[in-house]
Amino acid sequence: MLMKNKRMIIMVFIIIGITVAGFLVWKSRNNTTNSRQLNREVAPRMVMTVEKGDIQKTISASGYLSPQQIKELYFSVSGKVKVDFLQEGRKVKKGEILVELDDTKQELEYIRAKKAYDLAVINSSAREIKETELTLKIAKENLEATTLRAPFDGIITRDLVDVGDYVGINEQNTVGTIIADGPYEIKVNISENESQQVVIDQKARISVEAIPNRKFEGRVKEIALQAVNNNGVVTLPVKIILTEETELLKPEFSADLEIIVDEVKDQVLVPITALINNRGQEQVMKIVDKKPVPTPVKTGLSNGFNVVILEGVQPGDEILINAHQFASGKTDNNNTQSSRPGTRTGPGFMIRGR
Repeated sequence: MLMKNKRMIIMVFIIIGITVAGFLVWKSRNNTTNSRQLNREVAPRMVMTVEKGDIQKTISASGYLSPQQIKELYFSVSGKVKVDFLQEGRKVKKGEILVELDDTKQELEYIRAKKAYDLAVINSSAREIKETELTLKIAKENLEATTLRAPFDGIITRDLVDVGDYVGINEQNTVGTIIADGPYEIKVNISENESQQVVIDQKARISVEAIPNRKFEGRVKEIALQAVNNNGVVTLPVKIILTEETELLKPEFSADLEIIVDEVKDQVLVPITALINNRGQEQVMKIVDKKPVPTPVKTGLSNGFNVVILEGVQPGDEILINAHQFASGKTDNNNTQSSRPGTRTGPGFMIRGR
């Protein structure tokens, strides 16, 4: 039994020895490789000059243009159209007459109700006076309802009646449609993990598919108080209002937009590829005497492509464009293209180099 214990102890020490030896060999080779990399001169195509610029962090979304107000026009009384001022594309003011019905019947009912009320005031009880007063009120409302007026300043987009047509009541008998005369808005859904970054009045950049060569500006108008759960996907509805108007825009045009949730100007910028993480410390490879020197940096705002450098390098310093690639020993020409601030484009960011 004692012999077996001795053999096991010897085997454990042998295993530990082999493990330690292997680690030392690996570390020696790794250090040799790192040293060889750091002592190697780098090609000019792998280097960029640090510059200052502006960076924006954005949230992307898409939706459709819609007027701020839209209303189907219809009557609460039926009758024959006597006057029709509806015309598609016509701008109207709130309260302006759009359609009038023949009001002969309603006017007669109003005159009779008025006469009955006047007589009741003279010789009837309080209950009868109240009854005739209510009848008069209803008759007056019906007479006024024969005239359809614009509910707000807007543009007529549909004209569905002509003089002489008979129209019924409620929305089943729509005579036209009016939309608000003003900038369009876009309703979008923001993912729940990004929603906390969105606040009222943040600026937005808008692209409309029907007008590909033009950008429009907007701002966050409204943020819903309640999120929406659609088959487990939770989003927060947000409304963006355009801050400019043009006749080129039409309701239901599709639009892509970027909400600018953060922005800094005139800051030192480097591409994300220039950063490496060395045991929790972010570094760039600064070029000194044509050789890379690991340099600790403090980073700030990032948009996924570029990052602000708060400390560690200054404008005019030269760094490796792709530090990770260099550290791994890969220098393929196709993967060492310049990523200077301002040279890359893509959704979710905007960089302007200086």
